[in-house]
Amino acid sequence: MCHWNTVNWNCIIRKETLEEKISEEEKHALSRLQKELSEQKKVELLFTDADLEKDITFFLSGHHVKPEECMLLATEPEEVAWAKKDVDSDSDQLTIIGYEVPDFSKQMPLSNVDMLLLGLEEVDTEFLLRTFQRKHHLPWRILETKRCYLREITLDDMDDLFDLYNKKGITDYIEPLYERQEEEEYQRAYIENMYGYYGYGMWLAKERGTHRLIGRAGIDYRMLGEEEIIEMGYVIAPEYQRQGYAYEVCQAIMAWVKNNLDFRRIDCLVEPGNEASLGLLHKLGFQETEKINQDGKIFRHFRYFYP
Repeated sequence: MCHWNTVNWNCIIRKETLEEKISEEEKHALSRLQKELSEQKKVELLFTDADLEKDITFFLSGHHVKPEECMLLATEPEEVAWAKKDVDSDSDQLTIIGYEVPDFSKQMPLSNVDMLLLGLEEVDTEFLLRTFQRKHHLPWRILETKRCYLREITLDDMDDLFDLYNKKGITDYIEPLYERQEEEEYQRAYIENMYGYYGYGMWLAKERGTHRLIGRAGIDYRMLGEEEIIEMGYVIAPEYQRQGYAYEVCQAIMAWVKNNLDFRRIDCLVEPGNEASLGLLHKLGFQETEKINQDGKIFRHFRYFYP
């Protein structure tokens, strides 16, 4: 897991640019962000025009930090070039956030930044942390409940994932995993494309305190006929079933969707014999609609509409 106290990084900002070129409104947003960074004990490194005349590694070594420990907030293309020029391969580990200053003529090069901002008002320390994590292939911790938390999967989780799917009854109503090599290739692509592009997907459910894997749960984007939907899925290990974990996790996912996505509905497809899931969906407030044929299988179709 990656919390603020375990992720070591520093924020690099150009002093002159921020003083001269951003609006008063953006300055207030930056001041708020700097305060948050200070509260999280993150170091803010201010570089000057003079530093741009030297190699960035000289600047970093002067502050005793490594590229992989830093995040550059760049407001001009020349700052991005400074971060990329005449440095060894380790410099590619420097996280670069491009900030296009309003009414400023120079356009930020999209190919050389990890994230492009059009303003600072919506940016907080959580956003910075997640940009840093995505750059370094660290899993996002999505949400927490009273007894567990959900986070993104990594390839280091494959042993636990296969142990889960080998338990009795787990694949009665969900697809089994591929063979090990093919599953790893699938998960690698899933992490890059689903997490990387959409910011959500199927996550691991872990027990707080012990960090044991208790199941999987999350949401997937899919086409249902010609309609775009998000589908909630979940599976809980046998030893954790009938203890309210599925209800606890799914409630948290539904709240997360409401607060983070533009979808105003969640769908679930359930095989007719899956009585446990049918009971859970009724308890969660889902409404059943028509049965549908999906890939040659008949499913009962449930929907939850946000008020």
